[in-house]
Amino acid sequence: MTERRGSYAIEDTEQSLGGEDFSWYLEQVPGAMARLGVRTPGDTRGLDLHRGNFDVDEEAITVGVELFTASALLDGNR
Repeated sequence: MTERRGSYAIEDTEQSLGGEDFSWYLEQVPGAMARLGVRTPGDTRGLDLHRGNFDVDEEAITVGVELFTASALLDGNR
């Protein structure tokens, strides 16, 4: 992703206290988890995704498709 979108495209994030059951899958098969940011660059409102005024930057859909496509292609090269 950094090759396609630049070094700013991937960053470490704070660990969330929200519930996530993904680790149960990792007990059975190898895997990784990625969180896709959907806020418009420069937007500082911080709208919660569980609220009616949440506004997703639709460019994030393209980024998500690129991420998963690159992951699948990378996995095929192992």
